[in-house]
Amino acid sequence: MAIKLLSSFKLSADHIKEMEKLGVQAIVFDRGKDLAQSEEVENADIIISDHRMLQPEFLEKCKNLKWVHVPHVGIERLPMQYFKKRNIIVTNARGMAGIPIAEHIIFTMLMLARKGKKLVENQIAHQWKGPEGVFNLYGKTAGLLGTGDVATETAKRLKAFGMKTLGVNTTGNPVEYFDEVYTTENINEFISQSDFIICTVPLTEKTRNMIGEEQFRHMKETAYIVNISRAAIFDEDVLYEYLKNKKIAGAALDVFVEEFELGYLPEESPFWDLDNVVITPHMAAGGDLWHGFSSEIIMKNVKCFSENRIDEMLNIRDYDKGY
Repeated sequence: MAIKLLSSFKLSADHIKEMEKLGVQAIVFDRGKDLAQSEEVENADIIISDHRMLQPEFLEKCKNLKWVHVPHVGIERLPMQYFKKRNIIVTNARGMAGIPIAEHIIFTMLMLARKGKKLVENQIAHQWKGPEGVFNLYGKTAGLLGTGDVATETAKRLKAFGMKTLGVNTTGNPVEYFDEVYTTENINEFISQSDFIICTVPLTEKTRNMIGEEQFRHMKETAYIVNISRAAIFDEDVLYEYLKNKKIAGAALDVFVEEFELGYLPEESPFWDLDNVVITPHMAAGGDLWHGFSSEIIMKNVKCFSENRIDEMLNIRDYDKGY
């Protein structure tokens, strides 16, 4: 009997044919809503969709489910204990976003350093005028929260700018492209040395409010924050207060607490009015590479799953760690 795969993630005709050769029947839906209403879910072995779909109410209909894949990195909103109870494999797209997000991080760092926001304002106003406070990345220190794929790809590229790169992880063990790596216990020392504090760690119970009032007090007044991960890793009220009162130089923010809950940043958010903040709409992983990278992970894992080589599947997530 063929393995049945349902997906709201677009799969190419070539990939569907490859799956057929592996004994996998793939059914692709244009929308998650269509997948949810399909009678096929009861017999599905594999479902590829996002966190909004993969919740217990829907999953209870999937009597034969053995593996779910989310084509994004964050899994903090997945019901991991539910999956654990049913022994359902969970994989994500970790590793596909390193290069696109590294490029986005560097783009926003340059926006902050070259005062890109003001330059665009001057262009719109037809003003031939250079902004004050432009500075170079060369010789500055980039502090990356996390030393995983995104952080490593970023550090690798920042070395080309002549920056010193610091990292933080749970062990403090050396990692390629990082000049120094600190443990989370020494995070205040790490922060005090950083000209840019770049957040790449996943949101877990351990990283929630990882950067609070105490950590902000150790920041340089000239420091910038770049966050492409999850807003709740910072105490957002403290972040806003430090930005508004110029206790730090500025920030580039791709994520917000309200955006995490609503799917967008409301017009009335006070962050919009801060002149020292670059706002992007949760797009750090975007680009023409994303779909191809994500598809490669899916195809590798489908092949392993179909051949019962489960231990060789990529990105099997830990039910208890939450990443």
